[in-house]
Amino acid sequence: MKSLLPRIHQDLFDFIDHDPDDFRDLIEFWYQANTGPLSAALTAQSGVTLMVNVSSFQSFERLAKKLFLVSDTLVLRDTRRLTKDEEAPRQVLIPIDGYRPGYYEELKADLSGLPLSPFTLGYRPNLFWLAESKILNNGYRAAYAQGWSYNSIPNEFVQWISTTGRDYMKTGQVIYAPFIPPIEWEPKLFENGFNLPDSFNATPTFHEKYDWLTGDQTLALGRLQLPFLDGIDIQTIAKVKEDHRDEFSAFSRTLLSSIGKIKAAFASEDFIREVKYIQKNQIDGAISDVEGTVRKIQTRGTWQKGSVLMGLLGVNLAQYLGAPDATVIAGLVGGGGVAMIAAIISHLKEHGDLKAKSGYFLWKLGR
Repeated sequence: MKSLLPRIHQDLFDFIDHDPDDFRDLIEFWYQANTGPLSAALTAQSGVTLMVNVSSFQSFERLAKKLFLVSDTLVLRDTRRLTKDEEAPRQVLIPIDGYRPGYYEELKADLSGLPLSPFTLGYRPNLFWLAESKILNNGYRAAYAQGWSYNSIPNEFVQWISTTGRDYMKTGQVIYAPFIPPIEWEPKLFENGFNLPDSFNATPTFHEKYDWLTGDQTLALGRLQLPFLDGIDIQTIAKVKEDHRDEFSAFSRTLLSSIGKIKAAFASEDFIREVKYIQKNQIDGAISDVEGTVRKIQTRGTWQKGSVLMGLLGVNLAQYLGAPDATVIAGLVGGGGVAMIAAIISHLKEHGDLKAKSGYFLWKLGR
């Protein structure tokens, strides 16, 4: 099933962007009103999902691009405790005339069959209406309500999504999840046999086909130098992942497999040696291998390039892809055409081998 998260996330920005003066209130309302669909879509999400507990969004950004290269979805859970000492009086602006999400008609059939995680936290504070109301630019009539015990979405997230975090969220693959219960609930749930992150199809470490990563292995990922990342925005990375899904999966599997073998303690000599080995062989060496193959293709003789171009125009390649070289050449041409067909096959094989290399995805980011 195609991911529903990007479309749901787009609705968040469609809803809040018309009213910048009420940005904070509308974010608060949107997450409360869309808890169910967002949680269900996240729980149904396929691929590798990583849950990240975020208290500093600035710190998260420093690691996010690296995490994004080896996971399909990043789930951000803030560090609120949802306890009395964090509650405060609050006025909030709420639409009062039939709010309906913009994605409702488009996704209702897909969402109707998705179960919610049993631990989805539906946050509905006790409020009472105030007299003041107004018409929002997004078309809704809204009124203010007040709650004496109100645990708001953290200011840090509101500030982040209004600035640099916006690009991360717009990918639809970086998800803020205030409906996931706080960290302090996890030990008690675990004692009673419940794995909270797993109930949302996510874990604090990588999962599914990959071995889980320990804290040291996650730190190793942070230590690796991944070329091109600093100059690329998160939306471009998301687009390259979408366009080169197979190559991304190959890179992700290779890197995670290598990191998963690290057993040394962080900052020890063995740890440093193992990280350097991965850097040299799985990143630097893999990119050099791709670049060498590219140079080989680009430096073909002029006659061979011409033969390839002529052949691509004049031969139905589907007739012989995958056939043995001798069979292809003998079956299609004779005499002077042999060199041309051999060049075409060689050209295609080299390009196929290029995309199969584990470093191809990372190299492609640089282009």
